[in-house]
Amino acid sequence: MKIVKFIAGIRFVMLIPIIGLAVAAFVLFIEGGNELIHLLVKMFVEAAKTGAKSDIIVGIVEVIHLFLVGTVLFLTSLGLYQLFIHVLPLPGWLKMNNIEELELNLVGIVVVVLAVDYLSVIFEEQEINMAVYGVGYALPIVALAYFMKIRSEMRSSENGHVTAITEALSQAGETTQSPDKTRD
Repeated sequence: MKIVKFIAGIRFVMLIPIIGLAVAAFVLFIEGGNELIHLLVKMFVEAAKTGAKSDIIVGIVEVIHLFLVGTVLFLTSLGLYQLFIHVLPLPGWLKMNNIEELELNLVGIVVVVLAVDYLSVIFEEQEINMAVYGVGYALPIVALAYFMKIRSEMRSSENGHVTAITEALSQAGETTQSPDKTRD
């Protein structure tokens, strides 16, 4: 009995990454808010300059990037808390029932973060080959999309397999119960 309590108590070790991720998300939100305020001031001060528009667009994309990364960290923290510590009263789209759901949510958010990061590269005036950057960003997105596709196919085939087994067992149960019913 003591071993079971000890093993159940070990789950509280997960508070370390949960708190760490939540603090990191909070720091990114504060930094993003700070940069957003500076960006708004810059927009009003330098609104008449022609070159300022591209700087403002890059700044907006970078602020969005900070908020998205903070969101990834925060959602990971919430998901780990729900999975290991205690279920929270959250809306359905935020609830995590298993690690796979957390992984799939993270993969989706990472794809968005990569796309926003690529947009910031596009808007910056640089002497680089955009095709190389495009391929560099596209490959992880394709790999993550493939991962999500394979994971959903595995899940649907497992569900189909479980359904087939359940139906077979229920039919077998009906045939074994038929002679019993005739005895009554």
